[in-house]
Amino acid sequence: MSLILVMLIVFGLLVLAVKVWKKSKILSFGLTVPLFLVLFFIGFVVYNSWYHTAPDSLKVTVQKEKQRFTLSGVWVKPLDAYRFVTDYIVLYVPNNTEVSNVKRNRYKNYNEMDVEGLEAAAQNSIKDEISSELQPYIFDIETTKDFTVSFDLPENLNPKDIKAYYVHIREEPMDSYEFWFKKIRIN
Repeated sequence: MSLILVMLIVFGLLVLAVKVWKKSKILSFGLTVPLFLVLFFIGFVVYNSWYHTAPDSLKVTVQKEKQRFTLSGVWVKPLDAYRFVTDYIVLYVPNNTEVSNVKRNRYKNYNEMDVEGLEAAAQNSIKDEISSELQPYIFDIETTKDFTVSFDLPENLNPKDIKAYYVHIREEPMDSYEFWFKKIRIN
């Protein structure tokens, strides 16, 4: 109903601006400028509600130096406007072996957010999407154009046995979290 009302107001302003054009061009411009601003705002909201990044928008490379692994990622396409400030790297390591010396870019105000609710939603989504008996190691990273995550694995592990995923979070206004997963090949 409100969309129809906005469209009627926009159409009315346009008709009024055309009728007033011969009498006062300044008044006609005064009527059309807000019209174009409203149309721009509506277009911006519709575009950002429609545009979603996809897993193929993210390119991740893996570098190995002894037992140190570095995941470097870059977004090939622009990030969506309604992305969440953090994403996650999820690792499944055989025998739930500890991952050590993790370094990553974190969102600076991460501790001020509702971390427990976000991590619970992420873990539920991970359990639904990825079935594994192993305990996931979940590392938050700041959602930026480029990112780097590095960690050490014990020497007795084969990198082929490790499962790694990038978890992207999208949060539109007044909506629940949306997640998608991208598998990362460690070997």
